[in-house]
Amino acid sequence: MVIMLESNEPPQISMMCKANNKTSVTVFSDEPLILLVAIFNDSAVAADSHNAPLRYKIRELEKKFKAGQMEEEEFKRAVEETEQNMLKVRIYRLGGSKGWPQFIKFQALSENTWRDVNWPLKLSIFYPVNQVVDLDASTSCYVEYGLDPEDPERPIGKFQVKALTEIVKDKTVESNVVTLNLLQKKMPKTERSKEENILNRAEYAYRRGLYKKAEEYVQSILKANPNSIPALNLLGNVKEKRSNLPAALSAYEKAFEEFNKQYPDSREPPTLIIKNIKSPGFDGRVKQSIRFPMHALRSDMSISGRHTTIHLKASWKSQTRKGI
Repeated sequence: MVIMLESNEPPQISMMCKANNKTSVTVFSDEPLILLVAIFNDSAVAADSHNAPLRYKIRELEKKFKAGQMEEEEFKRAVEETEQNMLKVRIYRLGGSKGWPQFIKFQALSENTWRDVNWPLKLSIFYPVNQVVDLDASTSCYVEYGLDPEDPERPIGKFQVKALTEIVKDKTVESNVVTLNLLQKKMPKTERSKEENILNRAEYAYRRGLYKKAEEYVQSILKANPNSIPALNLLGNVKEKRSNLPAALSAYEKAFEEFNKQYPDSREPPTLIIKNIKSPGFDGRVKQSIRFPMHALRSDMSISGRHTTIHLKASWKSQTRKGI
């Protein structure tokens, strides 16, 4: 459940849902279906945005006071007046002993009534990984549930589906509705053999912890295209999970080198690959020929894998799977 920490007012939390990164999708029986859900604390984001210039004003007042340009009483009065114009950031706590993803439900429209789905959905990844999360201006929740390819209990047909969670007793927040067309037939061989579709299955297997299966998919891609950057990076992920660090680093380094060859004029570095190479487990092992651009080494570079609420919401509609 969500517990309000700062206020008794009704929370303003929003949810977004996608299926295979779309709001309407057709899925063959031998490809995975991934339901993605993100949760945001809109009231906290709005309050923090309102307060940002006021916090800056207080810092400027502090500078003036320390420089002797303001008397103490004048300084205190100015700070107090500024703080009175600030909004309280309401924080909400989501989760419990079994983790916050358990509070996410899915419903499908059936005969004009929304009913809980009883599908064999598998939890694949979620962030933050804490069991309990405090939703504030900079923290959002992201979770993926999947339907395994060719699961015999997998539903077939067309569905309208939404995600929801109870935030306080008898009050729920619902996501947008996504449209699913779950087919009984398999993907045509010509489509199934395309790199993008094999990579989708490989990434799903990796997220489900099926590392051997994921590596089989990745190796089939690299057999046809040894220079595939996403496949090389994912191979590094799999090797790392299977405790083969030398092979993992080799795959990451080749992915980085291929990026520089294929995109020599890119102004944006391959931050995901750089993050992987800079993992503490590879300290002292990176080839001397690997050189990162200076702007990719700054402490404020977003290579930690984390997303602020604003960034996640802004990128929700433009997410792409580039593997770089």
